[in-house]
Amino acid sequence: MITPNQHLVLQSEKAQKYKKLLDNAGLKGNLTIYKNKQRRWQYTTAGDANSSYLINSVQKELTAGLIMRAISENKFSLDDKVAKFYPNVPNAQNISVLNLLEMTSGLDPTGPMGDAPYNNDDANAQKMIQDTHYNEQNFGKGDYQDLDYILLSHILEKVNGQSYETLFNDMYVYPLKLKHTDFVWADQQKLKEIDFLFNGQNVDMNAIHGLLGAGSVAMSNDDLYKTSLDLLNGKLLSEQNKDIIYAPGNNALHYRGGLYTKNNHYESNGNGYGYCNFLRISKDGKNAVVLQSADSSHYGDLSNSANKIYTDLFGK
Repeated sequence: MITPNQHLVLQSEKAQKYKKLLDNAGLKGNLTIYKNKQRRWQYTTAGDANSSYLINSVQKELTAGLIMRAISENKFSLDDKVAKFYPNVPNAQNISVLNLLEMTSGLDPTGPMGDAPYNNDDANAQKMIQDTHYNEQNFGKGDYQDLDYILLSHILEKVNGQSYETLFNDMYVYPLKLKHTDFVWADQQKLKEIDFLFNGQNVDMNAIHGLLGAGSVAMSNDDLYKTSLDLLNGKLLSEQNKDIIYAPGNNALHYRGGLYTKNNHYESNGNGYGYCNFLRISKDGKNAVVLQSADSSHYGDLSNSANKIYTDLFGK
């Protein structure tokens, strides 16, 4: 449970410094600092402390958690080839689940990730595969593509016989009692209940359905932190499985499982439909900086601010 501890406030000098930094960076949302699993300081410039945001690519960390759980249940392995699930993917006989997790598959999209209008996830998978191209030069090398995690999400649905949404809710939302988390295709009433912060941009729900597992969920800072903490501290995954899924990737960016491995912490970033998101979290999950904004026009400045604050408090 994340408890705001009144004795753990920042020194006013530091608080003023961070506020100025974030104001200059154009924050339109929330920055929250967690230390020893407690919310230590929060700065809100739009919405309120519980506002939820489209988390975009930060969702990939959670998709990786679902993948690792399925692997621990012997539903498939990291070495299994994509051909086992979707033989019509180009070069499917050589691309492994691990390649997808590390974005080293060499696969590129040549069209939308699904149908418009959206029919169902199976139809979206076939549409995406039909428009997928294999680039041999990128096989085994890091090439950031949403497609890899969307394909992983379709594999999850196939091996479990359940929707990604059901799997996500069963692993995260219900057991962790997340009150400010839902899929952005939920109805207006549900989005109101989770305090979704609308930013005035029109979100294309067909495209959001296409981004299955890679950018379709809204979460508050606290919900995102709680979920990340429990993925890293042995509650949702065993210590061994956590170390496997979030190990430094075999690529120049050290990317695997939705997280970039840095010296002493992990990083994750999201950007889409005017929302941007930055997670900086220690490897044991105890310390973190979460920044979410409903205006992504200052993406670079906000990313730098999250980095500066995390480094200032917890080191590189």
